[in-house]
Amino acid sequence: MDLLELRDVYKIFERGWIRKRQGAQAVSGVSLSIEEKGILALVGESGCGKTTVGRISLGLIPPTKGKVLYRGRDIWREDVLRPTGQLVHQDSYSALNPVRTVYQTLAAPLHRHGTPRRNLKHEVQELLQFVGIMPPEYFFNKYPYHLSGGMRQRLVLARSIIPKPKFIVADEPVSMIDASLRLSILDLMLKLNRELGVAFLYITHDLATARYFAREGKIAVMYLGKIVEAGQMGAVLEHPVHPYLQALLSAAPIPDPRLARQRKLMALREAEPPSAESPPSGCRFHPRCPYAQEICAREEPELSEYANGHRAACHLMETLPEWRLI
Repeated sequence: MDLLELRDVYKIFERGWIRKRQGAQAVSGVSLSIEEKGILALVGESGCGKTTVGRISLGLIPPTKGKVLYRGRDIWREDVLRPTGQLVHQDSYSALNPVRTVYQTLAAPLHRHGTPRRNLKHEVQELLQFVGIMPPEYFFNKYPYHLSGGMRQRLVLARSIIPKPKFIVADEPVSMIDASLRLSILDLMLKLNRELGVAFLYITHDLATARYFAREGKIAVMYLGKIVEAGQMGAVLEHPVHPYLQALLSAAPIPDPRLARQRKLMALREAEPPSAESPPSGCRFHPRCPYAQEICAREEPELSEYANGHRAACHLMETLPEWRLI
């Protein structure tokens, strides 16, 4: 049984205070699953609905339609059931109380979850050591503005594991951190996964960090509220099927300058994505897709099997040319 499952989930945000009317269709028919101790990377450009999926997964907002199952039970039909998950925000500074010290930030939730006051100092020391904030005593009386971005994110992760969560939704956790420190934060999250058994929904627009963090897990690629490709990380990135993922990979930075000069970028028909308030008919990527045909504008493709759990939502996936970096 999966730890968490989304079945055909929709989320439509209404507009207007007095007279409600339909606004953006942020999520449209999304189905995802996260295994116990598993990692799923949810990838897509800004505004595609990734964060909304994360909030629905945690039970923070209800879906307009569809089911959210935690260990097989619908969290919106059983009042006592709440998924034991935590959220790690993109902006670690906004996620922390600026007038609370590091010690206060961790001691309060520790005490709330059963740690006696006499043991708080020891527990806070151990938490800080576990997430790599050293030496712990030096940081006890520091405020968030005293810490670097990487240190603040470590503190947020330390706080997130206090309730012993079964999964964490990490929403762009390294996008506001210096590039030189990103791997250390991703390694810390991998440590939580391997040593504590915490499952992760890793939300990002960065394919490079997704590939590193979820290299043994799964990836789902999202475009304008829909999943367009999904499967095991290695299989999906080695043989991308959907033209949208191919376009993302063709634009990704390449460390080898020789290869970077030789590669050819995929030429999209339109640069900007359509509005989520009025998505195009058929395949939502067809106005930008260089391979689009008449059927793409007429019929919406289903997310169907390509090979060994690798799925894609494209009418032309059997006939498209194989994607190559160069």
